[in-house]
Amino acid sequence: MDSIFKFLIICFLSLTTFSYAQNSAHWVSGNVVKYTKSLKKSRGLHNVMVSNGDTIVKTNRKGIFKIPIKPDQVIFPILPSGYKYVNPKKWWYKVPDSLDEASTFDITFGLQKVKKKKKFKFLAIGDIQVGTQVELAQATKSILQELLNRDDFDFSIYLGDLVNDSPELFQPLKRLIDDVPQQSWVVYGNHDRGFNGGQNQQPHQFREHFGSETQAYFYNDVLFISLNSITPKGKFGYTGIYQQKELRFLSHLLKTIDVKYPIVINQHIPLVWMKNKKEILDILDPFKNVLFLTGHSHTVFQNYIETSSGNIIHELTAGAVSGNWWTGQKDYEGIPLSLMSCGTPRGYFEIEFDKTDYKIKYKGVDLPESKQFNVWLGDRDDKPLASLSKNNTFFVNVFAGSNKTKVSITLPNGETLFLKKEYMVDPHVNYIKQSQREGNSPDKNSKKAPYLRKKSHHIWKGELPDTLSEGYHKMEIVIQDPQLATIRQSFWIHKE
Repeated sequence: MDSIFKFLIICFLSLTTFSYAQNSAHWVSGNVVKYTKSLKKSRGLHNVMVSNGDTIVKTNRKGIFKIPIKPDQVIFPILPSGYKYVNPKKWWYKVPDSLDEASTFDITFGLQKVKKKKKFKFLAIGDIQVGTQVELAQATKSILQELLNRDDFDFSIYLGDLVNDSPELFQPLKRLIDDVPQQSWVVYGNHDRGFNGGQNQQPHQFREHFGSETQAYFYNDVLFISLNSITPKGKFGYTGIYQQKELRFLSHLLKTIDVKYPIVINQHIPLVWMKNKKEILDILDPFKNVLFLTGHSHTVFQNYIETSSGNIIHELTAGAVSGNWWTGQKDYEGIPLSLMSCGTPRGYFEIEFDKTDYKIKYKGVDLPESKQFNVWLGDRDDKPLASLSKNNTFFVNVFAGSNKTKVSITLPNGETLFLKKEYMVDPHVNYIKQSQREGNSPDKNSKKAPYLRKKSHHIWKGELPDTLSEGYHKMEIVIQDPQLATIRQSFWIHKE
């Protein structure tokens, strides 16, 4: 009786926190159970949070929960630290599209105990955005094939826009993603919507395949939260506004952790572009270790946002593995170059946590891990050169660079030259634009890249001394940033 009384109090607190739950005509009960290594059920798990993407309740001592539901909602357990889902490919339950008084449900979520790691690595993957079977094949042959053959990461987060207004591709794409052994979580993007019904039905197909647009899970001692950054506008439009249920969910969830607890928030539209970002910054104001991971822009950039209390939120916009929407000259395997507008090759980020600290690293698809930057020899409006031009100018595009990055070159005589950060169009992108205007590229079997005059946030300019003699000169580049492992590489520069 005592446990039932406590459980009713929990439900009452949920009702008083979230206004819509008071008007809900339907409730569902279920349980969260612990499985043994042999996948046999054992006891129910106490105090596990369960959510419908808005309301959050907790299981009682027997692992039982009760939560209000609406048609087409998704119910899921918020994975506690030190556990994994017994079924990592389907860890949620979607409520039917229609409900009546006779509707009954039997929901059991199974979790399994795992050993915590001191360090762990996950991947932040932006915008696969396939719109056709051809693009799906290109994604399969590049990014998904690469992930299938990696065993050095713990899980991955897809940051929205898996498809390009083509939800019929969810099914084959999910099957391919599920073939990658590691756990995957998927964020809801503006191109992941369906338009066969009204605004409320837009996430329906996404929920069928990937679960709730709003979700959370603990991994080791880090809280990961996925938010829906898309609010529909008209039949096909959208705007970057957090809906009130997102703010309620986040606010209620954060009351369960200490302000020093590391938080990673995943969403599609960059935080700095959200129209009501102040509301979320107010909620996050007390928290001291917050990382935002976003996609959407098909460029890579970072922001450091100070809250009113003086805490700093780090935002990493992770680019796109589709690059510039699967466009540009195809290589011998039929994969387009699709260089992003910021000059970054198609790719994603590796993020490694060591307790509360983390480091980031860019990984170009099908490129070696050492490929962290490009060097452009010559003027910004020049053609690609293998030798230094007469004006001694060169540019370095550091893919994971930020306003905190320092780039220097050590000359053959031992002198160190610090490069100046520039906000400019990437020279290689500029060259592709010019080649397309002149009709020199790409060939008829490839698509032109729709480049705008978008400036890159991570380019540094250097100018070598006029006294540099003709011939080959061995130099060393050093790239330093608080969130990067120091990059130190030697290379040759040839002066004609």
